Amino acid sequence: MVLDRLGLDKATALAHIHDQRPDYLTFENWVVEQVGTPTNDVSHEWNTFISNRIHKQEKIDDIYGTLSFAQDAGITSAAILNQLEDWHFWYERDLDGSELAGRKGTVVPLVSSLDYGSLGVCQLPRTWHKVLLESAGLLHVDYPGLGGGLDRRVVVDVLGLDRDEVIEHLTTVRPSYLQFESWVREHLNSDLSGPITEWNEFVRNRDHHGEKRADIHANLGRPDDGSLPTTATVLNQVEDWHFAHGELYKAD
Repeated sequence: MVLDRLGLDKATALAHIHDQRPDYLTFENWVVEQVGTPTNDVSHEWNTFISNRIHKQEKIDDIYGTLSFAQDAGITSAAILNQLEDWHFWYERDLDGSELAGRKGTVVPLVSSLDYGSLGVCQLPRTWHKVLLESAGLLHVDYPGLGGGLDRRVVVDVLGLDRDEVIEHLTTVRPSYLQFESWVREHLNSDLSGPITEWNEFVRNRDHHGEKRADIHANLGRPDDGSLPTTATVLNQVEDWHFAHGELYKAD
């Protein structure tokens, strides 16, 4: 759908990806060469559609069955359900799968700080993802598990949980994401809807400047020409995708 909305021919785009194997920023530049830069109206329209999309009931029933959700769970957002299903399959099929046996210490976490589950807390799924990768010996050596930064802030400052207790639970029980959310709910001492809303706004709106921005551009191997925004989540995701792309094709 996104290729159609941008006016790209699907076969041409897929052939380019398969043949050239570009990193994400290189692919974006190719898209602009093919169809021009999308207008703000087109970008806003598409992003709003993605954010607000609701699955058809048949699809909802299918994902609920996969996740063993109660029928009255009340989650219909396509974005949330798709993420929960992705994390479920990663946990069930990939975390301990033989396909990752040769990737010890090289797996880049690709769950975003923007992502959230049924609890509605940004960053929490990424923290879960990183700690499980770390406990399996898979997490890329340049990434911490539950160290400081946003991981510590969401666990300790926002949710009021004990950092060491969370790490112990994740590394010994190794729960699925929904199981981890259930455990978190059981350990919350009060209604945190206000702090969670404030936290999500902070994560979505924070910027990188100065040394951090320079460090990311150095990792990307490109000068800071102002073409990338200051938005922290965008810069962090681009850096994640860059590292993941490098590890993927290094393995080949």
